[in-house]
Amino acid sequence: MLRKLASRILDPVAARLRVRFAIDATQERLARIEAMRDHWALIEPAQERLARIEAMRDHWAMIEPTQERLARIEAILFEHAEARAVSASAHPHPFGSPAVTVVMPTWNRAALVGAAIRSVQAQHFADWELIVVDDGSADRTDQVVRGFAADARIRYVRTEHVGMSAARNIALAQARGAILAYLDSDNVWYPGFLAAAVGTFAAEPEVDCLYGALVTDDAFGPGRLLFEPFDRARLERSNYIDTNVFMHRRVLIERHGDFDLALNRLDDWDLVLRYTADKPPYRLPVLAARYRMMDSIRVTETQPIAPAEAHIRRKLALAPAPSAEPG
Repeated sequence: MLRKLASRILDPVAARLRVRFAIDATQERLARIEAMRDHWALIEPAQERLARIEAMRDHWAMIEPTQERLARIEAILFEHAEARAVSASAHPHPFGSPAVTVVMPTWNRAALVGAAIRSVQAQHFADWELIVVDDGSADRTDQVVRGFAADARIRYVRTEHVGMSAARNIALAQARGAILAYLDSDNVWYPGFLAAAVGTFAAEPEVDCLYGALVTDDAFGPGRLLFEPFDRARLERSNYIDTNVFMHRRVLIERHGDFDLALNRLDDWDLVLRYTADKPPYRLPVLAARYRMMDSIRVTETQPIAPAEAHIRRKLALAPAPSAEPG
């Protein structure tokens, strides 16, 4: 009798205890699930970041061999430049000789100027003169340039340190060509640029200036191609036509003047703005130049941009500067 009575009393208690234990176990599992959920909430962004890092690593793994191949191709193009230039067949044109004057200012670029000169010698079009203006270099630049003395088309002019704009104007004052081109001493041309440009000037008398495609190294990585349609409004906001791919007839100097001596930076933007004021340039579909970031003495690294931009905007009555800097 007592056993039955105890069973009637204890069985419900045991049942309630089992339910309670089950609830407690469920709550513990729920707490663990919530902890795991918070854990994965932290892990998932990290995994996303890891995936992006791996994608960037794969991207650079593809770019680096491309950069190496590009360097090898350029070495092949310029290795025997003198022989190719001398043996190249003459390109008939209506201009006097030399048809093209290439302006190359340089300052303390002994390690780089030789490659730039060889890229001029490698041009398929051979009727040019190159004026190298040494802007008061303190390194071996003069020795390197004089090493090309056997090529009578190359002239070396040394001056005290006057700045890039003045150095370019020194060359322009001595230029004999009907067409003017510019190559900085740390960059290189591709071999077909002059031939394509001179052919265009000869065939299209109404074309006063033109620009080709630029391969450039920048913050986005090596091998970026810059060759966009001409847009005057965009050009007035910022420059996208580099001097190294820009060529023009001599008449534009007479009409609009040479480089502005007040500018230590953005002198190329100023020139292109003035020379395209009357009519747009011709967009020449040719690989023209390689813009190389090889040292830390480039004007983009050493000269402030704001004073130059303000000067140009005042002079040419351009709209106020946008938030982005000109290139």
